[in-house]
Amino acid sequence: MEVREFRAMGSRCRIAIDGGSAALADRAVGLVDALEMRWSRFLPDSEISRVNAAPGHLHLVSPETYRLVEAAERARQLTEGVFNPLMLEQLEQIGYRRTWVDGPLEPLGMPEVASLEEIEMFPDLNALRLPPGTRFDPGGIGKGFTVDVVTEMIASEGVAGAFVELGGDLRVVGTPWYGPAWRVAVAHPLDDDREIGAFTPEQGAVCTSSRLKRRWQAGAREFHHLLDPRTGEPAVTDLVSVSACSSTAAWAEVAAKVVLIKGSADAVATFGALNVSGMAVTAEGVVLTTSSLAADDAGPEAGRDLEGTFR
Repeated sequence: MEVREFRAMGSRCRIAIDGGSAALADRAVGLVDALEMRWSRFLPDSEISRVNAAPGHLHLVSPETYRLVEAAERARQLTEGVFNPLMLEQLEQIGYRRTWVDGPLEPLGMPEVASLEEIEMFPDLNALRLPPGTRFDPGGIGKGFTVDVVTEMIASEGVAGAFVELGGDLRVVGTPWYGPAWRVAVAHPLDDDREIGAFTPEQGAVCTSSRLKRRWQAGAREFHHLLDPRTGEPAVTDLVSVSACSSTAAWAEVAAKVVLIKGSADAVATFGALNVSGMAVTAEGVVLTTSSLAADDAGPEAGRDLEGTFR
């Protein structure tokens, strides 16, 4: 068994591989680091920063960056804009202008609603063009997409089993070494000593979106990093945490965020519409789950609309 624990993307990370070499585990960690260097909005020389520096212009990018932005744009379309990757301007306006380790800054003013324009994609060139006046935020989908890329690289080496976890976004492949089935427990967001349940995917990913982790106070107002594109501001929602299980971590990330933004009244229906299994917790501690959870947690068809994008 090869296990690596490290920090990347502002988070604690773990990679465990059964039936793989030490060199493979090290290569997986190196791939995480390489993708962070390419996609971090906090690094001025990253590919994403270069694209953001000149919206409205055509940019030739690496295949990995093209796939990330293509997946984000496709997710925006599939969620009718409730997930919107073009909200970096709004995020910085409310104070999230540097890494979470350094802490947020004072808000600059009231942000505007998100742009509804499409990101233009040119697959024959590995090129893209952001709408003028916008900037791309890799955010959660970047972390989830990294999990997918790394997991699929490991799986291509024919390992018996593996899991990749980056800051709570996790994907499993193969067979577990500790029992007959994978078990991904979900902690209660209001009490870490309790579980609200567990997913048991045969193959797949589990991601959690929460408005309790990255939040800060500015004057009398509290902010968090999950923005509603319809207002440009932190989402006003009665949900504090949402976990989603899908075939890919990127789609699970998108689904969890969309359900959280839309709130408890639409939670179960939204899980179904997005074709994922899920759990959602309200501020009062009420836990909502999909009816399919016990029977088919992984949802083998979950995220199928984006399958071609993520592979």
